[in-house]
Formats: sequence, structure tokens, C-alpha cells
Amino acid sequence: MTIAPSPTAAPAPIITPGNGQWIGARGEQQDAFGFHGFDDPDFRAHGGVLAVLADGMGGLQQGRAASQLAVTTLRQTYATKAPEESIPNALDRALQAANTAVYQLAMESDGEGQVGTTLVAAVAHAHGIDWVNVGDSRLYGYRAAEDQLTQLSQDHNYAVILQTQVAAGTLEQADADAHPDRAALVSFIGLKQIPYIDTGTKKMPLAPGDRLLLCSDGVHGRLSDEHLHELIRQPAQPAAEAMIATLKAAAYPRQDNATLAILAAEAAAAPEPNSGTKDRPSPPRWSKWHLLALSALLLLALGIGIGLSLRFGQTPEVEPEPESDHL
Repeated sequence: MTIAPSPTAAPAPIITPGNGQWIGARGEQQDAFGFHGFDDPDFRAHGGVLAVLADGMGGLQQGRAASQLAVTTLRQTYATKAPEESIPNALDRALQAANTAVYQLAMESDGEGQVGTTLVAAVAHAHGIDWVNVGDSRLYGYRAAEDQLTQLSQDHNYAVILQTQVAAGTLEQADADAHPDRAALVSFIGLKQIPYIDTGTKKMPLAPGDRLLLCSDGVHGRLSDEHLHELIRQPAQPAAEAMIATLKAAAYPRQDNATLAILAAEAAAAPEPNSGTKDRPSPPRWSKWHLLALSALLLLALGIGIGLSLRFGQTPEVEPEPESDHL
């Protein structure tokens, strides 16, 4: 059951997109991103707005093709969501379709495990946010009310496994930090079955000032959480451009492809009262005494007018000229 908002409720915030991308020190751009729902109000009413980002795996073949195929397939599949289908189900269905597409690409070219990409997707809607993630591209959430930036997604790399060993007491933290394979992915798009999938739901919808940030490891691997927190508070597109500008200014010699997508909630303009009409003065209200007085004045004016017309309408008397002495 849908509960209609009260007439005094504040209008829902407007979600605006932002994006930024830089090839970095690589020879090819292997990241991809996309949005859906901004130009379709009917879909947005039940499917929200979608942002998706993928980072093709540079150590494997066809990383660029894999990331672009994953983003396109997920976006197009999610766009088929019916109003009665839940957002988490639609996201999972779209994720599986993206994995199947990249897996088929791998089987047609270099074989299973030789073509792959990370993928993170998030949907902002009237009841909260939902996301799916495979790999080490990340989703961050910024809450303006608390001025707090939080990593929402979970990385799927060997470092996570190493940390579980540290927590269990079977590995020293220094050894985990120095492990040569800590960045290796343990789950990615392009396998027959996805080993690990991170899904999440937050029932609190975005409020004005809130942000969702999706980014590849070329962004979060170089910019600290403090940097991201400082820059994300801007409107969507200026924030995205500021992050890319910061990376370019740092000029790291081994800078990876850097890509980010932002969903930002901004306050909607409140509707003006009496929209479409102008205040007009009310016509005068006459009592019977006003009418009687007006009638008397009209009669008086009429009498004066008649009198004046009679007075000035007479022919003037002419005195007779004196008789002349001449004949």
C-alpha cells in the first residue's frame, strides 16, 4: 500500500548524476560506467535510478571489452524490471546476465578465467538504496546529517582472506600487509559461477546532501578516505571533476585507470503557493444604503445638469439700436 505524502511534507530530493574518468598511466582505458532511470519517470517510480561501474582486469585479455559488455548488459537487463519485481531481484538478475555475457566472451576467445572484470552497481530509490558488488571496485555512502563517509561494499581480493587469518591468529599482520598476492581478486565477472557476491540494502533513502560514490581501484587506491570525504560533499559533477583533478595533480607514475560515478541527492525546490494564479482584488460589496445614496447622487446630478442646459440654452436679449438722425 502506498501512503500519500501529507500536503506539508517536504518534496522528495532530486537525484543528480556525476562522473569522471582518466586513463592514468595505462595504454588503454579498461574501465566503463553507465546510468539508467534519469530520463524515464515511469521506470524511476518503481526502479529508482541506477549507476554501474566496471574495471576490466588488466592482467587478463580483453579487459576493455569485458568491462563495457558487463556495464551494457547489466544496465539493459535492469531496464526490463517490471513494477512488481523487487529491486534486489532485478539487480541480481542483471548481475547474472552480465556475468553470462562476459563468460561467453571468454569462452569465445581466451577461455574461462582469462577474461574478466569487476562490477559494482547501486540503485537509489524512494525507500532506500540497494547494491551488488563483485571484485574490488567500491561503493561508498556519504550521509550529510552525520558528515560521514562509509565504505558500503566489500572487497573480493586475497587481502580479505589474509585478514581473516590475522583475526584467527594464524597470520601476523605484518605478513598479511607484505603478502605479494594481497591485491589478487578472488571473485570477478566472467566465470561460469561467481565465487563471491556482495549485496546490500539500506532502508534509509537519500536525503538532501547525501551521496553514493562508485569508483574503481584507480580512485580509492590512490585517494584516501579523508580525501574522498572532503571532495564528495560538493554537487555531483564538481565532486567527480575534483577527484580526477586531484589524481592528475598527484601524477603517480603507475597510475591505474581511474573512473567514478556519483548519485547525489539535492533539495527539491518547494512549490510556490497559489501556483498559476495571481491574487486579484475582490469586487466591492454594496449594501442597500450604498445603493440608495448612489441613486440620490445620480438624481441630484441629473437635476443640476438639466437646469444648466436650460439656462445656457436661451437666446440672449438684444437691445434695440438707437434711431439714426439721418435719412
